[in-house]
This record gives sequence, structure tokens and C-alpha cells, in this order.
Amino acid sequence: MKYANVVPVWKFLESERLVIFGLTENATRTDAEIADLFRLKKGTVASIRRRLLDAGAIAYVNVPSFNKLGCEIMGFHLGTTEPQERSDTRISHYIEFCSKNPQIFDAMMSGTSLVMFTAFKNATEYDSFSQGYNTFFTGSRRISRARLSSTIFPFALSKGTYVPNFAFIVHRHFQLSCPEPKSVLPAFTEVEEPDLSNTEKRTFVALIENPLASDRTLSEIVGLSRQAVTRVRNRLLDDGIFVPVCIPRLYKWGFEICAVAHPKFNMEMPWDKRLRSEPRDVVDFSFYTLSKADESVTNYLLAKYSDYTEQLEGTLAWYHKAGAFEEKPEITLFPLERCTELRTFDYGPIVRHLLLSCFRGGTGRRQLVYTHRRNDYGWWKHQDDLVHGWQMDQSVFPAGSRDSHTLLRG
Repeated sequence: MKYANVVPVWKFLESERLVIFGLTENATRTDAEIADLFRLKKGTVASIRRRLLDAGAIAYVNVPSFNKLGCEIMGFHLGTTEPQERSDTRISHYIEFCSKNPQIFDAMMSGTSLVMFTAFKNATEYDSFSQGYNTFFTGSRRISRARLSSTIFPFALSKGTYVPNFAFIVHRHFQLSCPEPKSVLPAFTEVEEPDLSNTEKRTFVALIENPLASDRTLSEIVGLSRQAVTRVRNRLLDDGIFVPVCIPRLYKWGFEICAVAHPKFNMEMPWDKRLRSEPRDVVDFSFYTLSKADESVTNYLLAKYSDYTEQLEGTLAWYHKAGAFEEKPEITLFPLERCTELRTFDYGPIVRHLLLSCFRGGTGRRQLVYTHRRNDYGWWKHQDDLVHGWQMDQSVFPAGSRDSHTLLRG
């Protein structure tokens, strides 16, 4: 989807600003909890929430904990394409590439710049992805191929804020008088193999693909009772296997810039010392951070280009003064008016790939099809434009079960 100026810039009432902040800080808050927190009426909060969702100003997503699904590696891929190719052709090629690679959960293009974020079970899967990229962009697609620079962040050697967090951005943008959210610092997480039954796996997939669906709706999708779905949901939440998140659609609010910073660090400064000493804004205002001893990736959304020059460059001055950089940091700017979403925190494909072992490449009885089309909740929905070429076994989604976010072809 093109960001472009397809909608007017949003102007929010104070009550709307508070509700948005309350949800981005904690997406599990009920209408009553937000009403109590900001001294609003419960009915007002419920009305505002529905209005924001219907207008696409916010969206919900259930973020999987990749480390608890057996993934060992998070990937960051930054590239630049040649300008000779038509932009619509280039975009079409990368949409097709994303549709064939479920490991990509977030990706966008702006002009000739490309960024993708991925998750992999192991080094073998990562290398297969890299080889697949080179293979895909051959022949007629070769001219669209970006010179891709990839960095891996193994969980065993990295810290991260693996759940997208927009609360600080919203608080500053709205200039709210309520207390700032608590800082969420990059942290180590251990890799665990999932211990889930087939019933829990397919319920989990349905939860990821349908973040706002009720347990009754999910029960129809997976062919279980509502009570069984509720039990599985509660167990997965209690075990931290997924986290509900409210994501503000900031480009609709008039935000102009996404900045992706990829600095490399001088190893003479210990990693822990750097993390303790660096300006807190570096992490607080990055909605997604990956960090290891010698490099990191931070992501920022900025309302105006002047915010970039005043805030981000000012913050990075600390690193220069401390001698923390090994070399000049790489910062790529994505003007949102020219950006195209290839995938936006779309975790459905990768969770299916990780959990439902019946998906295999090649031809077979049934194929699962993915596209980039908005669902009723303002998030990506999977339907029938781009063939993914995976098989689906009847034992996973029994005949007659209604999965509204997939289309099966015989």
C-alpha cells in the first residue's frame, strides 16, 4: 500500500489523544480501565476506540515472541535499488518476493531504498533466504534487485525491544501532561522450543491473523468451542508467547519521516557501559530496537523533517563525543509520502511457517495464498492474489472450518 497523501492529516481531540496513548502504552486495557486512568466516561472511551479503528487511525496486532517459537536469529536487511527500473515494477517485484518469504514480517520501500526485518529458525534458514533472494532477482527481475546489506542478531548474542512500542512517540507528539510511559530497555531473551499441541498451534495462528476477533469468532475459525479457545488464549498470554499491541498509523496523522539508524560501535567501549550511559531517548523513541556489542538498529518515526535534525542528530552527538562509533553511522531516511508498505508487522505468514509443519514447498493438494489487502481492523488480510506455493494438510484446519483470512485452492 502506498502511504502517499491519500487521507487528510488527523486532528485529534484531547480525549482521543488520551485513549490512543492509553492503548499504545498497554493494548490490553479495557474501556473501563482507560476511563478510570484519564477520568473519562466508559462509553466515551468505547466510542473513541471504535471510531479510531474504523478510520484506520490505529490498528491492533498480536506480536509473537519469536524466541519462544524456536527462532534463533532476527534479521535486518537494508538495500538500495537502481533508479533505472520503473518504481511500480520494482514495488511489484518486492511485493511478490515478500509473498514468497514468510520470514519477512516488516518491510517498506521509498524511492530506491528498501528495509526488511525477518526472523529465522537457524543459520541454515537464514542462508536459504539469502540464496533465495539472489535467485529470485534474476532474469527479468534482475534490474529491480537491491544491493542488500544484511545483519543478523542472534538471540544468544543480542538484546532487543522485540515488541513494537510507540507510546513515547505518541506521548511526545501529543504533548500530553500525564506521566511519560516507563522505559523499555533492550533485553536478553532465551530461545525455547514451543511445546504446543496441534489445537494450540492452529488457535495461535488464528489469534495472530485475527487480532481483534472474539473467542466465539475464533472458535468458528479453528473448529473448537469458545471455552477451549479462551483457555488456549489465556495460556499463551500467561506464557508470554504473544503480546497484544496497539499500533498508531502515524502516516495518517501527517508524520513525514521514518529514520532507520544502523551504527557500528567501537569495541573499546564495553556494551553494558554504552547501554547504561547512552541518552535514554535513543531507545525510548525507537519503536523497534535490535542491539549487540558491535552494532545496533533503531527505528524512528518523526512528524517533521525538522524533528530529525533537532532530535535525532542531537541525540547521536553523544556517541560522537564519547567515541562510541567505530565509523560514521548509517542513517537511512524514508519519506512517508513516497513509501510503500510491503509488509507491516504482519506476523501471520511466519507463525504459520514456524508452527504448522505441514506447510512444504512445491505443488500439492492445497495451496495457501497470501496478498496485501486490508482487513476490517486496518491490518493485512490474506486472500487470493499472490500464490505462496505451500501445502496445507486437512489435519491442521479440518474440512469445514472457516478461516476468513486464508483461501484454499484445490
